[in-house]
Amino acid sequence: MRKEAVKTGLGIAIDLGTTTIAGALVDLGSGSVEASSSLPNPQAAWGRDVVSRMDAALVGPAPLREISEAARHACNALIERLAGERKPLVQEVSIAGNTVMEHLLLGLSPETLSKVPYRPAFRGSKRIHASGAGLDCNATVYLFPLIGGFVGGDAVAVALTLGLKKALRPALVIDIGTNSEILLGVNGTVLATSAAAGPAFEGGEVEQGMIAGPGAIEGLNINGDTLSLDVVGNAAPRGICGSGLVESVHKLIEAGVIDRSGRILDRDEVKTNLASRITPGKDGNSFVLYRDAKGAVRISQADVRALQTAKSATRAGMTVLLEKAGISPEEVERVYVAGAFGAHLSTGSLRGIGLLDERWDEIRYVGDAALEGAALALYDEQKEEAEELARTAKYVPLSGSARFEREFIRNMGF
Repeated sequence: MRKEAVKTGLGIAIDLGTTTIAGALVDLGSGSVEASSSLPNPQAAWGRDVVSRMDAALVGPAPLREISEAARHACNALIERLAGERKPLVQEVSIAGNTVMEHLLLGLSPETLSKVPYRPAFRGSKRIHASGAGLDCNATVYLFPLIGGFVGGDAVAVALTLGLKKALRPALVIDIGTNSEILLGVNGTVLATSAAAGPAFEGGEVEQGMIAGPGAIEGLNINGDTLSLDVVGNAAPRGICGSGLVESVHKLIEAGVIDRSGRILDRDEVKTNLASRITPGKDGNSFVLYRDAKGAVRISQADVRALQTAKSATRAGMTVLLEKAGISPEEVERVYVAGAFGAHLSTGSLRGIGLLDERWDEIRYVGDAALEGAALALYDEQKEEAEELARTAKYVPLSGSARFEREFIRNMGF
């Protein structure tokens, strides 16, 4: 981490995520991260995805205020947890979030984001005293600039971490989620877009979906007729998280339980004992992953369709962005998969469901790169770089794009 000699005290970096708010405590003198922590975003009470929260905030001033206060309360709890008795030493707070999250944190109506052309109320960064952001510390707060539409400060922070503006060969970044943010860096230019994937990647729109907490199925292994599960916390399965859905569907495709169109086959079409786990229903078949005296955890046909939609939107967005830059898939030298969700996925599964191109050899999982970028921006030189990045990035809207719609349809299959 680059540092400036004049810096003293502590800094706190925050990744204001839709599902999780993560933070890091940084010694500003040395640049070292002393502690990190995270907690669920309490705004989930108004919806698991940003669209639901926007709708709730647009009801009136009171709900908007409540949603804003929920995020501020969580940020304050994170600051208290990280700094504790040393909170008076906190000099800088840097916050990166998607466009909607940053609006809601400041208590700004997301109305302009709810309709075409989806313009944010602000694009530039914010530098305000902590009290102006509702934070309980005597620090200066830096809120990341936005690229536009639904490509927000978190995407800028990711690009900052990865040095995307300095990439000489095409480098593609995918932050998979409800709104999959996609960035492309080549020859000093950064292009960005956001594909409305829906909440399936994060366990939403899934019949027994849940966050990646204790009891969430996050992986599946099949050996012949034998099935074994990877469960968060080694607890009894009680649901399935987004990464578990991706991994399970991939393995069920390989096992011949789900075909390339996404259909869960009938029992008589499956030639192994896995057929006994298939349950017919009026809306299609489902596949039982786990059963005990309390009930069963299963993947339904609707779950598979939700994943297909999310995957197809993300892949279509990637294709449109590459075409806009005049770059073929073969020319992509490096692919970064960002975000906490992506860190729990395997390359095999992402290729298996058709999200990653088979021709891409160098794929790197960079975890919470947005939090790393927020930590970098505790220093003025990196703030300036973030400003330049956001100001010069080219935003590629997908709404109303006939090319995107064609690619979306073409990529629906596995």
